[in-house]
Formats: sequence, structure tokens, C-alpha cells
Amino acid sequence: MAKTHRMKGPLPGQILSAFGVDSNNGTYALAYAAVESENTSIWKWFLQCLAEDLDLYSNSNFTFIRRAISDMLLNNLCEVFNSKLVKGRDKPIISYLEFIREYLMKRVCNMMKVLNKCQGPLTPTGTRILEANTTLASKYHARWNRGQKYQVKGPWNDQHVVDMEKRECSCRKWELTVIPCKHAIASLNEMADIKEKVGELYTYVHKVYWLDTWKEMYSFKVEPIKGRAMWPKSDCPTTLVPPPHNKAIGRPKKKRRILAEERIEIQQHKRQANSQSQNDNETQSLSRKFLTVTCSKCKQKGHNARTCKAKYGN
Repeated sequence: MAKTHRMKGPLPGQILSAFGVDSNNGTYALAYAAVESENTSIWKWFLQCLAEDLDLYSNSNFTFIRRAISDMLLNNLCEVFNSKLVKGRDKPIISYLEFIREYLMKRVCNMMKVLNKCQGPLTPTGTRILEANTTLASKYHARWNRGQKYQVKGPWNDQHVVDMEKRECSCRKWELTVIPCKHAIASLNEMADIKEKVGELYTYVHKVYWLDTWKEMYSFKVEPIKGRAMWPKSDCPTTLVPPPHNKAIGRPKKKRRILAEERIEIQQHKRQANSQSQNDNETQSLSRKFLTVTCSKCKQKGHNARTCKAKYGN
């Protein structure tokens, strides 16, 4: 997924970034670049540079699509990255690029600490999904057709067909997540009951969710560099000058732009907080001596005269 991030420094611009999904359904940075503005020609240049780095050519048959071998929503992947860059987007361009590089270097180190604690053949996400599907598979029963297909039936008239040769299920979750669904696991249980060789369950999971694959993804480190004072002088005869400085009107904004989904979530939290405060106000009032308060108007306990709701005639 590709995304833009607005720079708010004295020389405003855009940060173009491309992200993928790692073996644990986490964000994996592929490339980023600082550009003056966002338009079709700049995006074309960015994608061409990305294709060269990934050794993609014109007939390489690569297609960039959403939701590939994962059932997670990818809209917020780059938003997580953008939220980490808010503190540095007021910096100059070179300092901002250094801020991003140091963040990525720190993130790789943090991921290696998590990797060193992991055990088992699969990543934590792969293990969690497989265990959940195994629990659900206990409620399903599979019937063999004396071939490579099984009819799997469970509660709520949930019935599907599993093809073990093609490793496909009519619910399409096995093809989408490349992790055996509950129907496929029920079929494997039936295969074990009829004395067929099944093997370990994790071998039916795609290698993208294997722990070794996850470790290999983070085997490439972000190398540290020397300070700016030790940078070599360029022999390029062309002198690059900074773009013209355009001072924006008003006070510069520090916070990033909130998405519509995030705004709805914030409003829901506010409603819950307001309802909780109303419930607290409806509870019985206590004096400073922790005694029940008696209303001076209606002589009822649990509230005072200011919050009394009793109605009196003229």
C-alpha cells in the first residue's frame, strides 16, 4: 500500500511511502521518498524507482492488489507509520529523512527482540488464527467422497466442500488467508480417523506465516551512518537549491488530520464517558462525613435540594 504524509516544516512537501504486510500481519516498510508535491508524474517516478529496487521489469507479471493472503483491513497500515512521524514533520528535509531512518532502525531492533522470544513453527498471528480455527472445527463433521473432496457440515446449516488436493474450501477463507479454515481442519480430522497420512497441521499453512520466514524478513538491517560533519563532499557540478519558502497563513498545525473512522470512534468514546458521568450523578450523594444526604425540600434521602426533581405547586 502506498500513502502520502504531509510535511509541516519551513519547506513543506510530501513524504511518499510504500508498505507491505509481514508474516505477523504487521507493517513492513518498503520505500519512502520526500517530494515537493503529489501528482501523477511524481507517483509514476516513485513507483518506477520501487520497481527497480524490487527487480521488477515490464513483463514480470507482478500485480499490486489489496487483501492479498490476508483477511486484515489494510487501510490503517500507513496511518500507523504516519502517526509515528508527527513529531518530526516540522524538521527540515534532511533532518526529517534522518528521523525516519532512525525510527525504522529502532523498529527493526524491537521486532528482533520479539522474534527472539517466539517459539513454535508459526508466527504469533498464524498460531492464534490456527488455534481459533481448530477450536471451531470441533463442532463440524466431514464426510469423505472416496476422492480428494470432503463435505463438511456444522451448526447453523453451515455446509461447505473442501478439496484437499487443491487446498481449497468453498468458504474461500483458506485461499484468502492461506491458513486452513475450520472446514479444512475438520476434513483433516476425518482423514486422520480413516488412517490417512496427515502430518503436522502447521504444514498446511503457507510458508508466509512460518516463523523462519518472519525472521528472514527482518534479517536485513538499517545501517547506521556517520554524522553530517563527516559526510563526503559531492563532486556533482549541479548545485541543488532549496525550494522557495512559502509561509502559510495562521498558526501551524501540530496534529495530524483525523480520518472519518477515527472521528466516529472518538465520538463513541465521548458518548460512553458522558453516559458514565450521568450514571455517577444519579448515585446517592454523600456528605463530607460520608453520611447519606437528606433533601431539605422533599425530605427524601439520596440527593440535596439543588438536584431535587420533586414538583411543587404555586
